Amino acid sequence: MNQQQKAGTGRLKKGVLIRAVILTGVFLILSFMAHGAEQRSESWYFPVSILLSLLLGLFLHAGLPKSRLFQIIYDLSLAVSVPFVAFVLVQSYDTGFWHVGAALSYETAQPPYKMIYLNLIFYYLIFLAFTFLLGSFSWGYSAASGVFMALSIINFYVVKFRGSPIVPWDILSLRTAGNVASNYDYVIYWHMLFSTFGFAFVMLGTGKMKSRIRLKRVRFPLLAAAVLSLILLTNSIQNEDVKTFWGMDTTLFTPNVRYRKNGLLVAYLANLNLIHINKPDGYSVSKVKEIEGEIKETETEYDQIDYPDKNGSAREEDDAALQGTNLTALAADVQPAESQTETEGQQASFTGDGKSSAEKSDFDLSQAPNIIVIMNEAFSDLSVIGNFETSEDYMPFFHSMMDRYTGGHLMVSVKGGNTANTEYEFLSGDSMAFLPQGSVVYQQYISSKIPTLASYLGSLGYSTEGLHPYLGSGWDRERVYPLLGFDEFKDVDYFTGAKTIRKFVSDESAFDKIIEEFQNKGSQKKFIFEVTMQNHSGYMANPATDNGFTQELTLTGLPYENANTIAAERYLTLIKKSDEAYEKLITWFEQNVTEPTIIVTFGDHEPSDYVTDVIDGLTGYDSNTTDLKEVQKHYQVPFFIWNNLGIGKDQSVNLMSVNYLAAYIMKEAGLPMTDYQQFLTQLQKQVPVICANTYIDADGNYHDWKDLSSDTQNKDAVNAYNILAYNHLVDVRHRVDQLFAEPADTQILSSLQEQTELLKEAAG
Repeated sequence: MNQQQKAGTGRLKKGVLIRAVILTGVFLILSFMAHGAEQRSESWYFPVSILLSLLLGLFLHAGLPKSRLFQIIYDLSLAVSVPFVAFVLVQSYDTGFWHVGAALSYETAQPPYKMIYLNLIFYYLIFLAFTFLLGSFSWGYSAASGVFMALSIINFYVVKFRGSPIVPWDILSLRTAGNVASNYDYVIYWHMLFSTFGFAFVMLGTGKMKSRIRLKRVRFPLLAAAVLSLILLTNSIQNEDVKTFWGMDTTLFTPNVRYRKNGLLVAYLANLNLIHINKPDGYSVSKVKEIEGEIKETETEYDQIDYPDKNGSAREEDDAALQGTNLTALAADVQPAESQTETEGQQASFTGDGKSSAEKSDFDLSQAPNIIVIMNEAFSDLSVIGNFETSEDYMPFFHSMMDRYTGGHLMVSVKGGNTANTEYEFLSGDSMAFLPQGSVVYQQYISSKIPTLASYLGSLGYSTEGLHPYLGSGWDRERVYPLLGFDEFKDVDYFTGAKTIRKFVSDESAFDKIIEEFQNKGSQKKFIFEVTMQNHSGYMANPATDNGFTQELTLTGLPYENANTIAAERYLTLIKKSDEAYEKLITWFEQNVTEPTIIVTFGDHEPSDYVTDVIDGLTGYDSNTTDLKEVQKHYQVPFFIWNNLGIGKDQSVNLMSVNYLAAYIMKEAGLPMTDYQQFLTQLQKQVPVICANTYIDADGNYHDWKDLSSDTQNKDAVNAYNILAYNHLVDVRHRVDQLFAEPADTQILSSLQEQTELLKEAAG
C-alpha cells in the first residue's frame, strides 16, 4: 500500500471514529434527557442506556472479519431477521419491547399468531421493495428501517399529544401540525429510547451488508412484483371476511387498543377503507325530501309543547309529548302520528320553546338575542374520570354557572386533538359518527359553501364573526370560515396587545376581544363564535416559552412527582385561569348589557394523554378498558348557557352530544328554526348522544355502532339522521338547501330580509 492509499485509509478511519463519537454523544444526551423526565423508573434503565450508547459507537467503528463466507452468512442472517426485529421494535414504541407479546395477545387466550404472520408479510415485502428499488441490501434495509423508526416515533408523539394514533389522512393536516409543533414538549421516555437504540443497532448492522442486486432487468420486475403484492394485500384487508380470517380487531372506539392488537402497520393500512364515505342505507334525494316532509308534518305536534316554568313540570310534559313523535317513521315507510290542532296562547319569544309556525310570522329581529359562543381549547373537567383532590377548586365559577343556568356535559367525538371536528359538529349539526374515524371535515370535505348555524343566522339578519387568537391557517379556518357563512374571521393578527400565558393569547384577552366586538356592533344583532388557544397542549415546564407561568394549583395525594404530574398541575392551573376569565366576562355582561344576549361556552376535547394518564392513576381508572361507558368519560366536556332573558336552568339537560347544541340554542332563544334543527331537537329526545364512538338511547344505554343494525328501536331514526347529514355534507350537487338553510316557515323570509335591510340602514 503506497503513502497515498495509507493516507486515504487513515482519513476514512478518522471519519468513522468521529461519526462513532457523535453517535455515542447523541444517545448519551438522550439517555440523560430520559433520566431527567422519568425519574420514577427502574434503577437499571440509566446505566444500561449509557452502556448501549457506548456500544453503538464501538459497533459503528468496528469492522467485520474480511471473510467472504462470513459476509454471506452475515448478510443472509440479517436479510431474514431484520424485518421481524423491525416489527417487534415498531410495536415496542407503544408498550416497551418487553411487553410486545402481552400487547398483541391482549384479551385473547393465545398469542395472535395470525396477526403476527400478517404483519410480517407486510414487513418482508416492504424491506424487499426498498432493496429492489435501491439495488442493495445495505441501502434497502437501512432505508426501510429508518422509515419504520420515523413512523413509530411520529405515532408515539401523536398518541401522546392527541390521544389517538396516526391515520392515512393526517397528511392533509401537515400545515396545521407545523403551526403547533413547536408548542409541544417532546419528552424522551425510556421505552421509546430503548426502541430507538434497537433501530440504531439494526441500521448500523444493515449498513455493513454487502449483497447487491445490480441487474435492472432483475431488480425492476422484482420491485413491481413486491409493490403489486403490497397493493393486493392492502386491498384484501379492507374486506370484512378477510379481517375475520386474520382475527383483526375492528373496534373503532378504542383506536389505541386496535393499533396495539393489529400492529401499527396493518392497523394503519386497514384504515384506507374509511377514506370513502359510504352512502347511508336507502339514501336518495327523494328520501331526503320525504324526510323533510315528515319533519314538517310532525312540526305542529312539536309546536304544541309549552314551557311555562323552566324548573317545573313542563319539562316532563315536553318529554312525554315528544315521546309520541314517531321518528322511526322518518326513515321507514311508516306514517307519523297525525298532528293535533294547535293550541291557543303559545308563549312569546325567549321562553325556550323555539318559534312555532303560528308565531314565526310575528318574529321581530330587533328583539332577537345576540348569540356569543366560546369553544374553549382543551377545556375539560377531569373529575368526570373519577374523584381526585386538588389544593383548590380549579373551576368554581364555571361550576356555579352550571348550577344556575342550563349546563352539564357534552359528549364529543375527539380526544386530545382534532379541535376542528367538535367545531364542525356544533356549527353544522352533523355528527362525526357518520364519517371516517380520524378524518377532519374542514380539510377533507369542505370545498364549497355549506349551510351552518353561521350562514343561517346571517340569513336572519345577524352579523356573523369568527374569532381565533392563533394562526388562521390552522385547520384551514381562513379558507373554510367564509364557506361556513361567517361575514368576518379574525385571527391572532387582530389581537394586538393581548396578554399571553406561556406563548398563547390568554382567555382573559380572548374574552376582552369579545367585549370589544360587542361594544362596536352598533344596532346589528351579533353572532360571535370564538375558538380560544390559552389551554392548548404543551403543558410540560419549558423555561424558553413559559414566560413566567408556573403551576399554582397542586394535586394532593400524589405517590410520586415527575414531568407528567407537573404537567397535569399546570393544566389544571390553566383551567383555573380560564375560570377567572369567565367570571370577568359574565360579570361585565351582567353589569353592562340589557340587550337580550346569550353566551354559550364549552370545551372541544380533553387534554393530551400524558395529563389524563396522571388523573387515571389517581382515580384508579383502567386506561385499557373497552367498556363504552368508561371509555366515553374521556370524551366529555363541560358547558353552560348564560342569558339575560330570564330563562332558568333546564333540569332535563345534563348530557347531550355537541351536534345537538346549536339547535338547542335556537330553541332556547325563541328563534325560527330550520327543518334540520327541528329534526335534531326531536331526535335528541330519542337518542340524546350521537358521536363517533357511541350513541346513547333515551334510557341511558351506551351502544357500539356495530350493534345499530339490531337496534330496532333507534336504527331507523339514526339512519334518517345519517341520510340528512350525507345530503348536507357529501351530496353537495343534490343538497336540499331549504332543509338546512331556511326557516321551517318560509313565509317569514321576506319579512326577515326587510328587517335586515332596516337594521343595516340604522347601523349606518
